[in-house]
Amino acid sequence: MAAETAAQETEVDYDRLLYRCPIAQPISSDKPKLTKKLYSLIKAAVTADKKRGIVKGIKDVTKAVRKGKGEGIVVLGADVSPYDVVSHFPVVLEEKKIPYVWVPSRQDLGAATNCKKATSVVLLKANASNQASFDKCVTAINELHGQ
Repeated sequence: MAAETAAQETEVDYDRLLYRCPIAQPISSDKPKLTKKLYSLIKAAVTADKKRGIVKGIKDVTKAVRKGKGEGIVVLGADVSPYDVVSHFPVVLEEKKIPYVWVPSRQDLGAATNCKKATSVVLLKANASNQASFDKCVTAINELHGQ
């Protein structure tokens, strides 16, 4: 019995230790392979298209979505603080029917875009080289949304 309690104490739930804004649903950590796939797609888009395959930053992504140039996947960092700066995204993206997902760390999201700073929001666009992986991610995101 003591061994069971010791094992339970050593098992750490890292999702509970990390800050996550309350509106961060659906989060890709429910499907860990999806998180890795999104980061690799972002890295590939940055290197292949000389950053034309992504739009990053709250202001630029908002502008692209509102002007109708937001065809792709929006990836948001779940540890954004204060979360008021990204709270408009779920509503706008659902109105425009653009798939979106939250990832656990905006620092990792920034690293995937080859930027030294953390990035809160990235709009990932599909191209000919990553279309198959992009479609798989859209399917997985729709499953997370329950569609």
